[in-house]
Amino acid sequence: MGANQDKLADTEVYKLAPGDIDHMFRRSGLTGNHLSPFTYNAEQAAGSRPSELFKALSESPKFRQITKQLLEPDLKIEYKSGGSGTADDQYYTLLASDGQSVLVQLINSQGEILLVLFPDWEKYLEWWTGLYASPGMSVYQAVFPDVMATEVLVCAVHCVDIYRRSYMESMLDYSGSLNLSLTTQDFVQLLKRSLSSKDKRWLLPAMFEVTPGLKNSRIALKPEHIKQVAELGFVTSKEAILTLGERSRIMGTEFITSWMGATGWQATALFVGEERSLSRVVLAPTAFANHLFSFETGPGGESRFRHQAGTIPELTQSLVQWMESLRKTAASGAVNVKTAEERAPRVKFCGHCGSKIRPGKKFCTSCGNAV
Repeated sequence: MGANQDKLADTEVYKLAPGDIDHMFRRSGLTGNHLSPFTYNAEQAAGSRPSELFKALSESPKFRQITKQLLEPDLKIEYKSGGSGTADDQYYTLLASDGQSVLVQLINSQGEILLVLFPDWEKYLEWWTGLYASPGMSVYQAVFPDVMATEVLVCAVHCVDIYRRSYMESMLDYSGSLNLSLTTQDFVQLLKRSLSSKDKRWLLPAMFEVTPGLKNSRIALKPEHIKQVAELGFVTSKEAILTLGERSRIMGTEFITSWMGATGWQATALFVGEERSLSRVVLAPTAFANHLFSFETGPGGESRFRHQAGTIPELTQSLVQWMESLRKTAASGAVNVKTAEERAPRVKFCGHCGSKIRPGKKFCTSCGNAV
């Protein structure tokens, strides 16, 4: 933890009470957008005072920048973490299309809001990978070639979980042998049970539970997907009997001994005022590699994935390129939003009483203060 604290040296950290968000709206005059984790409660703001925590942020020269990024971001990344024995967590990263800074919004154990402002994406990744990634090994054999149907990943990850299950059962039975065969029907039924359990101690349900929006993907398991998994070395198939292969054993052992949980995230941006998903990713690190799975939608609406396994530097390089692509897409969305806002009058609020300000007015009609 001390080493990771050093990575916060170039950052600014602020702590707020939940009610302070309404005073951020009032003080800034911003109305918020669909990407922000927060909405304005004018009635609550009018009847309360900001906490003592609010003073540090309100007096900061970065107040306007932080408020704009929190309440009206151009790009939002929602993170969820959990899996294996790690604690569940959820937080957001918020970015503006016209700046390099990265704002992280978290909730601490006391229910207070934490805002951490990083100067750029690279500095943020240095901190983030220190918490959620593994150093990894220099070489990791490629598992999945190029882009494949998400159903193939579902079957492959299920094979890894079945191996882990068989290994644990053999330990409970004081048995030195593993039962690595099951019928195709049992394979499918066990897969359904796994997903419906939502038990993040297992890799397959963890992947769906921590990756925002992945459950909504169009996924339909077919015999061809099991055939592809067999070609990858996860199973062998003979007369409706599936036997776990060498790839299941290798990855199963890897996740039994050193799985560090999972973190899933979804990036969204505004297009003509509507929130749109741009990318979904999940990271499952082990002592051997950072397994990064990125999801995309094919031309027919089908879900597809890509896989990368590597060290922290390799992971960082991929996420830098990923962010460059996202910023370009989000910037085009921000232009569309600005055009739409120019066509419609923007509603503003008084920074003193929280009342709506009519277009063209220089004074609040409720309290008389200048706006």
